[in-house]
Amino acid sequence: MAEVVVLGAGSGGQPVAESLAAAGVDVAVVEAFRVGGECPYVACIPSKALLVAAAARVGWDEAVRRRDAASEHRDDAATAEGLVGTGARLLRGTGTVTGPGTLDVVTPDGRRVVLRWTRALVVGTGSAPVVPPVDGLDALPAGVLWTSADALSVTEQPRRLLVLGGGAVGCELGQAFARLGTEVTLVEVAPRLLAAEQPWVGEVIADALRHDGVDVRLGTEVVRVEADGDQVRGHLAGGAVVAADRMLLAGGRHPRGDGLGLETLGVRPDGGALRVDDRCRVLGPAGALPDVYAVGDVTGVAPFTHTASYQAEVVVDVLLGRDRRADYRAVPRVVYTDPSVFAVGVTEDGAGRDLVTAAGEVQDTARAFVERPPHPGRVELLADPDGTLVGAAVVAPHADSWAGELALAVRVGVPADVLADHVHPHPAWSEALHPVSRSLAKRLAAVTDDT
Repeated sequence: MAEVVVLGAGSGGQPVAESLAAAGVDVAVVEAFRVGGECPYVACIPSKALLVAAAARVGWDEAVRRRDAASEHRDDAATAEGLVGTGARLLRGTGTVTGPGTLDVVTPDGRRVVLRWTRALVVGTGSAPVVPPVDGLDALPAGVLWTSADALSVTEQPRRLLVLGGGAVGCELGQAFARLGTEVTLVEVAPRLLAAEQPWVGEVIADALRHDGVDVRLGTEVVRVEADGDQVRGHLAGGAVVAADRMLLAGGRHPRGDGLGLETLGVRPDGGALRVDDRCRVLGPAGALPDVYAVGDVTGVAPFTHTASYQAEVVVDVLLGRDRRADYRAVPRVVYTDPSVFAVGVTEDGAGRDLVTAAGEVQDTARAFVERPPHPGRVELLADPDGTLVGAAVVAPHADSWAGELALAVRVGVPADVLADHVHPHPAWSEALHPVSRSLAKRLAAVTDDT
């Protein structure tokens, strides 16, 4: 028995458990694989280490060494020890809810342990890669078909890599492998990369990937694959064929909310997602369950590590008696390519209303004049006609590190004229925001005058 049971010790579950345990709450944690989830070991951290190594143009062996050092060689022992050090109990195994307040756990050696919670169950079971319905996938030889976790764990470098999907994972790993010397073909069914963002964003990244030697094919898809010895041949719609040593599935992920037994509490996952209210309480047919919470990718809300960490803070505050509500209006969407992408808030397609926009080129800054990057990028700001900033997109060197003020501006609804009056350091990349915000403020003033 425990006050709080945490099912899944990933980017959301781990901080929930550690924070509650440190506050004196009796916490039991159930984790089937690695404490810390995928991000530290086979996702965010090793991918960024690989990208940094690729940007430095080191060889494959050195890149792998840096990747493995950054990811603790995919060993969660130190992280697990830190979790237990907070006072939480860690139980390795898979958990299934069997009724109100009860979780059955099956350990790796087949033992069955029954855990009961008295205050709350927190679900943080994450997500899994989407496997597209491509004919022939099941018949491929072992090791030919990769997920991103495989791509960030292997030691051998493929000579040719076929990437299925032009989202963040496909763009990042496609660029990293290409810069390390692999011949990369990236196939995306949409007419542009990063299709959920403003159209120009994907166009700039496609140009950058092509500059690095990636064969970017848009508006098509792999409809059939076949083994060619220990390699693969991908047949594209329209008849083209791409031969590769390995094929990477980078077409997105789906929440792991099914098969957890939550139906016994009246919860029906929506495509695997556990829908939550603004306190991260799981929603059932009659509203929020008072003692079941969810954090991270399993909620289907902005599936990023930083979202999971944020939701963890919300749950901890609520369970410790502090009233807190989650606000997802300004969750950053970042792609760590070179140049990197920083986007926040709404897009024109997704807003469902008319917006006022302004854009400018990053190459016009003094910093770009000094560094002369091959792809300096662009800034675009989006506002409601009343002047409130509601969205932004930046593609530029290190945008992930300097464009964060735009997320805060969207979160609090900063008027465009206030953003235009903000002083940026010189010569810094963030100066690119100044002329664009001034242009936006002028356009908004013109809209006001017209009305």
